[in-house]
Amino acid sequence: MIRSLRQRLLFILGGSITVAWLATAFFSYLDTRQLIDEMLDTHLEQSADLLVVLLDRLPQGDLAETMLHDPDPDADQMIAFRVRTGAGGSSGNSVGSPTFPTENWQPGFHDATSVGQIWRVFGTSDSTGRLVEVALRHDVKRKFADLVAVHILHPLWVAIPLLAGLIWLSVLWGLRPLRDITSAVERRSPDDMQPLGVGSAPNEIRPLLEALDRLFARIALLLDGERRFAADAAHELRTPLAAIKTHAQVARQERDSEKRAAALDGVIEGAGRSTRLVAQLLVLSRVDQDAAAGATGPVNLADLVVECVAEAAPVAAAKGIDLGIADTSCDPAEVTGNADLLRILLRNLLDNAVRYTPAEGEVSVSVEILDHTVLLRVRDSGPGIPAGLRERVFDRFYRVAGSGQQGCGLGLSIVARIAGLHGGSVAFEDGAGNSGATVVVTLPVAGQGGKPAW
Repeated sequence: MIRSLRQRLLFILGGSITVAWLATAFFSYLDTRQLIDEMLDTHLEQSADLLVVLLDRLPQGDLAETMLHDPDPDADQMIAFRVRTGAGGSSGNSVGSPTFPTENWQPGFHDATSVGQIWRVFGTSDSTGRLVEVALRHDVKRKFADLVAVHILHPLWVAIPLLAGLIWLSVLWGLRPLRDITSAVERRSPDDMQPLGVGSAPNEIRPLLEALDRLFARIALLLDGERRFAADAAHELRTPLAAIKTHAQVARQERDSEKRAAALDGVIEGAGRSTRLVAQLLVLSRVDQDAAAGATGPVNLADLVVECVAEAAPVAAAKGIDLGIADTSCDPAEVTGNADLLRILLRNLLDNAVRYTPAEGEVSVSVEILDHTVLLRVRDSGPGIPAGLRERVFDRFYRVAGSGQQGCGLGLSIVARIAGLHGGSVAFEDGAGNSGATVVVTLPVAGQGGKPAW
């Protein structure tokens, strides 16, 4: 298998030209032979007519044997003639070549065989009843045709090498844009994710350049996410780790058992907070990675709601919270996206709702289709969020003061990120009676023009 594009082009072009030239040469040879056969037949006919005219001008009597003398019988005859008198040429006087290939006279053209040689014979007669025949050996015709064909095909010996050189130069020139692109990519630094740009590139390689630009954009997104992940992790882990260290040092030095126990409780609380923070940071990193990977397909949001509510039910039941599904549309609420990311979105919304809803409260989830969009609502009976802070809660690491709950401020940021990747949005609505909070996620219905952003 030829792996080099240059060699493949040379092989295809060279092979095609060679086949074309060979076919041309073959049909030219056949045409030349046919034309020479016609020309020699005409020559035979003219020779016979000339012989008739010559006989009319010669002295009469015995067919003028002294003037139409026999050729040398030992010579290699290529052409022969015969002149006879008598009806049908079966009797009467006769002069001509001693090795004439046929005995019986026939008018017009025909082939005859004599002593292993094939002859082309033409017969005619004049007004006095004389029969004239002229014959030409077939091998003479063939040799003559071959000679003419070889001379016609002589230019091939010059044209083929010249054409091969032109093909080589053309392939080199035609593949130059690929070499330029290769050089441009090789000169790039590892952190340079700027688009290559199609510029004046040929149309055939523009899709390749556009695909490379899209790949660079996804890699840049992934690298940016990793950098932000590392920076956020370093910033947010610093505080709980410092608190853990401080509580551990206090517990080590404290003699009072109650104070030592309180310090150890602080260590455990800080470790728990760090664990939740690391878990959310890992989820955030996974969101960015899955967004760069771009694994999408049709997802039934109603089925995901049932699955995620079932997972959150034990935690809600332990807190005495009534968690359920309401107002779910009968039609399949399908969206185009990544099922794992949408599952993370639902889990974060349910976790926030259950966390901030007091005991004996209520949390409900609904899914409906409205104007080619899927509306996902998560309602809770918690303290709600002030109208002036509803935009800020989607910022990373922002927490509403006085909520009474420990968190890392990443849950709603992750929800907004996933919704944006799916071409949707997240907003808050006032709860019933201005109590609690309602989060509304709007996503385009699958097949209605909604496309993920990655």
